Amino acid sequence: MKEGWIKVFTSADLMEVKLMEDLLKQHGIESHILSKPDSMIPSLGEADLYTPAEKAEAALAVLQGEAQEEA
Repeated sequence: MKEGWIKVFTSADLMEVKLMEDLLKQHGIESHILSKPDSMIPSLGEADLYTPAEKAEAALAVLQGEAQEEA
């Protein structure tokens, strides 16, 4: 990952991570997905969502707001 980027979200569901990436884009927050597929079963594994350090606090606030709306 690029230097100065912070992981703000992780999930075993790549689609969920893509939805969170789209949500951040809607709020003008740059982000990048790093997918780590399982070596034996590529459809399994984790995906992490990163954002620049200076935008991490805003990204977390957006993601936490989304989580509260789903609850």
